[in-house]
Amino acid sequence: MKRFAVCFLALALVFGLGTTGVFACSAVYVGKDVSTDGSTIVARSEDQGTGAYNKMFVVVPRVENQPGRFLTDVQGFKYPLPATTYKYTMVPDASGYGDGVYAGASTNEYGLSISATVSASPSEAVEKVDPFVEGGLREAALTELVAATCKTPKEGVERLAEVIEKYGSEEGNIIFLANKEEGWLFEVYSGHLWAAQKMPNDKVAMFGNQFMIGTVDPADTENFMYQKDLFTTADKNNWTVKVNGKVHLAATFGEPREDYSNMRTWMGHKIMSPSTIGEYKTSDMYPLFYSPDKKVSVLEVMDILRNRFEGTKLDASLPENKGLRVIGVERQSQIHVMQIKDKYPAEMGALQWLAFGNAEHSVFLPNFSGITDTYKAYKVDGERYNPDGAYWKYKRICALAEQNRPFYGQGVKDYWKFWEEVLYNQMQYEENVVIDLYKKDPAKAKEYVTNLHMATAAQFCNRADHLYNDLLFFVMDRNDRTAKKMGGPFVAEIGLRDAAVAKGYTLKWQGNDQPVEITKGDTTYSFEVGKDTCNLTKAGKTTAVKLDFAPLVDAGTIYVPLSVAKQL
Repeated sequence: MKRFAVCFLALALVFGLGTTGVFACSAVYVGKDVSTDGSTIVARSEDQGTGAYNKMFVVVPRVENQPGRFLTDVQGFKYPLPATTYKYTMVPDASGYGDGVYAGASTNEYGLSISATVSASPSEAVEKVDPFVEGGLREAALTELVAATCKTPKEGVERLAEVIEKYGSEEGNIIFLANKEEGWLFEVYSGHLWAAQKMPNDKVAMFGNQFMIGTVDPADTENFMYQKDLFTTADKNNWTVKVNGKVHLAATFGEPREDYSNMRTWMGHKIMSPSTIGEYKTSDMYPLFYSPDKKVSVLEVMDILRNRFEGTKLDASLPENKGLRVIGVERQSQIHVMQIKDKYPAEMGALQWLAFGNAEHSVFLPNFSGITDTYKAYKVDGERYNPDGAYWKYKRICALAEQNRPFYGQGVKDYWKFWEEVLYNQMQYEENVVIDLYKKDPAKAKEYVTNLHMATAAQFCNRADHLYNDLLFFVMDRNDRTAKKMGGPFVAEIGLRDAAVAKGYTLKWQGNDQPVEITKGDTTYSFEVGKDTCNLTKAGKTTAVKLDFAPLVDAGTIYVPLSVAKQL
């Protein structure tokens, strides 16, 4: 939760304003035993209080033997750093917002991944007894503190505990910490009270802005860590809520359940384990961890973070649900899905999928955490629209697509979904290349993943520019028409060569006045620029196929409807 949101919350309490939009972020966890490819997955959307909020993606280098440095936050927090701090990636705010770094998501050189944070609030009684500390640890500095100084998730838990107990916390927060050995979820309940739970490999989780750790056995130190006075403080103040004889931390320390957050928690459960959940109820205390009905893929996690309660009574497209707080909210700024695999070397500890803008109409692009630099568009600073910046390239597409989701937006979603599936398959190949190369020469492996990142980012920034221009023309061309006269919905253009290569076809083209052919085995498609049919030859039999629009040439590239690529 950003600092301006805290100010807004204070005003809301004074003037009786609604607090929708104050708390932000939704998170997903998938254990390695229940993911489709053996990944531990930690994922989160970073949601803002405003629709346009620039984020960047950078690498912070390792610093050797430089004592006397401090990690500082704009509101006064100051923490002494060790002489040596570790290399890590992060997704910071544009500097001009003035509220701190907000690194968001990070993986460091030891393979420790951190996603921070999901904001949450304690009950009024808890906050009154142990109020938040002005100048204490905040989301703005938390991710960097752990990434720069810790090697393992458990060490991260211990560092957070040490800092919160000494300096206090300014906010209620929920943090993911994971590597290939284990994962922990850390909850900050008040100024100094906290607890952490080890995340099970055979379970999944999804939640909104509410504390989630359920029943705890204080003697189970293998799976739980907590502030030493946590249970006695609760008992002393008559907060303790027990379920089946055990203290339920979320019910003990958290505020009562409400729709803003609990709907998202329910929806994640309904998507991943529909057999174990009924219809939504505001007051239900849904479990943190549960078994999915089937194994969950990275691509499915991406779609969860886009979800707008489709297919339920709460579907945001229905007029009566217009004001509901969905998962795939329009004010997302960066959304990350981090895959951690046992076979990855620590320096390449995670495959980080990052989307800018709104997940609903943006694309998740992969980056191995071993990269040593990021593409120039990811480092464009500033709070105002700048078409050179990666965030703005994707956000402007979202802004157009969401003006009319069925007519404009679906074509955008189809386009990015095609490429996400292609990229996922590509990464299955690339990860083995990287692992083999790292065994022979770690430096060359880091160079390889950096070059791969640069090429992918440049390619997709160009694709985003083309998609934006394509969609903008479509919107302008139909601006003066009624819905009934708009014709068919937007269908994105895709470069024929790109589509062919992605699906294993070879392309042959001899000039603008000649047909262009793509071939794979006994299948050949033949296209002519300006002609809205193509010839499909398969096993010696040729048929004509109707296209959504005729192929066209732009800057030397042949573009065809996305539907062509989807059927290859």
